[in-house]
Amino acid sequence: MLIFSIIMWFCSAVTIILAVTLLRGNYASMHGKVFDGTEDKEGYAKAMGGPALFLGCGMLVVGILASSLKGLYSIIISAAFLLLTVIAAGLWFSKIQKKYSVKADL
Repeated sequence: MLIFSIIMWFCSAVTIILAVTLLRGNYASMHGKVFDGTEDKEGYAKAMGGPALFLGCGMLVVGILASSLKGLYSIIISAAFLLLTVIAAGLWFSKIQKKYSVKADL
């Protein structure tokens, strides 16, 4: 589980760095249909930084859990916590996507 922990720590570091830049309003790394269509690009970037930071912190906690727990339960607990974190962040991301998406007039 040590290799998994190291991978989670690395991924969390990258995600947290990206989230901090988004929370500061830097949207140079943003792209996509919703981003291109929104009027408030800086607000969209700041809004997306919150769930990205949550996801990065969740991966950090999973890495700590995986390295501190022993046996089969460490895999199950780490995977369950990671799944819950990804689901919560995904729901948060989709809520932001709906808020900033542009509806076409028919």
